[in-house]
Amino acid sequence: MPTARSVRSAIAFPMSSTGSPPANATRRAAIMSDHLQPDPKRAIAFLAWLTQGAPLHLERMNSVGPESPVQKTYGPQERESAEKFVGINNAGDLQRNIYFLPNGEFLSGGRGKRNLSAARFLHVDLDGKDYPGSRAEQLETILALLTDPKRMPKRLPAPSAICFSGGGYQAFWRLKEPMDCEAAKALNLAILKVYQGKGNTQSPAQLMRVPFTVNWLNQKKREAGREPALALAGEPVDLDKPPVEYMAADFKLKTDTAKALAAPSRALVTPEVTEIQPLPLPDDLSEIIPPSPEWAAALVDGIDPPAKSYDSRSELVLASIIWLLGKDVDPGHVVSIVTDPGLKISAHVLENPNPLRYAQRQVARGLAYIEARRGDWPKTSLEGNPLKDHPDNVRYALMRLGVDARRNLFVNADEITGQGLDDRDLNEIIEILSSKFLRDLHFKASPSAVRRELIAVAHDQAYHPVIDYLDGLAWDGTPRIDTWLRDYCGAEDSQLNRAFGSKLLIAGVRRIKQPGVKFDTMLVLEGPQGAGKSGLAERLAVRKEWFCGNLDLKSDDKTKAELLARAWIVECQELDGMNHTTSQSLKKFLSTDTDNYRKAYGHDARGYRRHCIIIGTTNEDAYLRDLTGNRRFWPVKVGEIDLARLKEDVHQLWAEAVVRERAGEEIGLPRHLWQAAADVQTVRLVEDTFEPVLEDWFGERTGRVSLESVKLLLGFEGGRMRAPEAQRLRAIMDRIGWDYNTFRLHDPGQDGISPRKGFARGTDDERKAEWVARRGDGGIPTLERVKAGSSDVEPPF
Repeated sequence: MPTARSVRSAIAFPMSSTGSPPANATRRAAIMSDHLQPDPKRAIAFLAWLTQGAPLHLERMNSVGPESPVQKTYGPQERESAEKFVGINNAGDLQRNIYFLPNGEFLSGGRGKRNLSAARFLHVDLDGKDYPGSRAEQLETILALLTDPKRMPKRLPAPSAICFSGGGYQAFWRLKEPMDCEAAKALNLAILKVYQGKGNTQSPAQLMRVPFTVNWLNQKKREAGREPALALAGEPVDLDKPPVEYMAADFKLKTDTAKALAAPSRALVTPEVTEIQPLPLPDDLSEIIPPSPEWAAALVDGIDPPAKSYDSRSELVLASIIWLLGKDVDPGHVVSIVTDPGLKISAHVLENPNPLRYAQRQVARGLAYIEARRGDWPKTSLEGNPLKDHPDNVRYALMRLGVDARRNLFVNADEITGQGLDDRDLNEIIEILSSKFLRDLHFKASPSAVRRELIAVAHDQAYHPVIDYLDGLAWDGTPRIDTWLRDYCGAEDSQLNRAFGSKLLIAGVRRIKQPGVKFDTMLVLEGPQGAGKSGLAERLAVRKEWFCGNLDLKSDDKTKAELLARAWIVECQELDGMNHTTSQSLKKFLSTDTDNYRKAYGHDARGYRRHCIIIGTTNEDAYLRDLTGNRRFWPVKVGEIDLARLKEDVHQLWAEAVVRERAGEEIGLPRHLWQAAADVQTVRLVEDTFEPVLEDWFGERTGRVSLESVKLLLGFEGGRMRAPEAQRLRAIMDRIGWDYNTFRLHDPGQDGISPRKGFARGTDDERKAEWVARRGDGGIPTLERVKAGSSDVEPPF
């Protein structure tokens, strides 16, 4: 049991001649605040000893200004990273306070009561200001209550560990069995009262100061005259011996939830997947795997064991994991087994975007399943029956059946797996589970209760498969994306093609990371039929479900939006034979960054920001119909596409794109390449029937001409012309040097001159002449020059 002498010795707390800490002990304990230094190695070693290898949940908070907490969780193999986190943030230049969550092993998600499923520790946090006397007397009182057998509470065992926090003392009692959070909270409050403490620190989710770190004070405490101090562990720690553990029955305290103390918590959640790190496998797997011909075949050949039939490969993987864990195979070894390419059980795992993360998650599910099988219903009636519809019981039932739910943020859909429920409609799944709960587990749960918890579990376990894929890539440092159009597609190695290729891939990453970001351009691959253009687009998508190759611009907006919502790479094959209407629709389509529609079974329409990039393919050399808006098209003529080589290197292409996107590289075309892009776009223009006619009539002329005369020369009787055609006319006249404006011109149908729309070219003197179109003999149009000032010209028609 810790004694006052042992605690003082360990802390090296300065004592006065009367045996009490001096009034300025907090300051002198660390000598001077300017010289305070944390000891990260001792800090993490103490926490590792106290938590016995459980994940360490650390948080740092600013001592100046907003606290801005940042949370980090470190597994047993990440002690060095945890030490760096402590050392960097707690040093004198940053002066951030470092805390830990004693019950971090049962935390799923962000710190908070809702995400904590159980408590491994009871604790008390005693502040000196809550006790009478001088500062030294306050600290001496707390220390005696914690360590002096004559003053320690009789109904409370000695703490497993005591720490000096810099402002008081913290004590911890480690439990042999995890305890329900509400029961732990009630006991923590009872312990606080026994020690005559104050404050609201009884929550099992309470943060505690990390010993061997500096307690940097906020402005209020500094203004009150306090000075920073070094937090320390009070009892000499023998790292070779585990801390003392207690049962709930060892605490003889009255609480409002005494009944809850009779049994440990039985509703434990899946541990954080990143805690389960892969371990090296021995050359002879029989050293870690018990003999079993049936399960050996499952692991080696990826087939169902005899007398068992699983509905999917994912269920076989989970069953194999549960079998291995049930045979006491280390979870780290299990992760390595199901990701080993030499074992066919890994085939399904390796097909996932991030195989390691997927394997870790499945092992965590297996651990939760085993825990659930060993436990019992979390919430029961006085008769011991599971309470109907209780959320904890519904989640427990899901674990018992091996059913899991996740929210796929890429496609904005919930995914339910296990029990052959993959790809079933959610309403059907709910009815099936409600029935199975009753038939197999004798537990009543209404469909609405099942729905609520499935949705909640999925929300808590949200993931983004494409982000997981990109985050799991490691670039080998070899540059590829500037020349990938040349290397894999046989395109010209030009500065423009390098920009087209690199910007497209970087945009592909940015649109996933920042959906809706502006990228309204389309790379267009030009090449003969069978060159592999569509195959290239599909290879870039990595996975078939991330590719859309059947985009139909003529379909309704909702249909197009639903296709885009499920795709990362989209192929548009409609450039062949594109007419004016299709061209305008495509430009509008590319400019849209958010699609608004109501999903099936949805209540309201909402906006879905685009996370895809679009690649066009065509067999034609000329496909652009309009003279404006062509900046959206990046044309590249390809040769023979090497799909096999692309398949080998596609992960490295995206890995490099991730690095360059993270560095903030722009995804727009650099200004110095705008003209080069315009030149290659102009070459792709479909020959306009207007252009040769207008070139013949006005290419060498100067003067003025009315819009009606130009229309007549193009064969538009009575001046009838649609808006798109009028736009083409003006664009061509502009390109050959004729300005569009209002001039004083003859009306072909009337006598006299009046302000009219038309065109003019040349110097001021040259513009005084006017050209009027008329039909000559045989109806052939002619162009007649009218001299300036003439008013008796014969109307042309």
